[in-house]
Amino acid sequence: MAEHRETRVERLYLKVPNTDRLRKGAAGRHRHLLAAGWREMERSNEVDHIRVRYERTGVPSLKSRLPRPEKDTFRFDRRPRGGGLRSGGRGGRGGPRR
Repeated sequence: MAEHRETRVERLYLKVPNTDRLRKGAAGRHRHLLAAGWREMERSNEVDHIRVRYERTGVPSLKSRLPRPEKDTFRFDRRPRGGGLRSGGRGGRGGPRR
């Protein structure tokens, strides 16, 4: 079976253009991805951001892990049906006038 590989490209914005100092949110995002098992594969400098390509292997996708629901499972609609004045619903944008 083939090895599963995930790839993502992130834009990490800089504090000052054409430097290496990341903004606080971008630095936190970078640390979070590294801690979650992503490896930095490639980095390219732009004027106001850097483009970083991350990659991780061995993590199966969530789609392949979840069981598929059966076709005959009935789902209820969460919205109430009907909403006219006679059925007890609100009358429109502001509700019924009294």
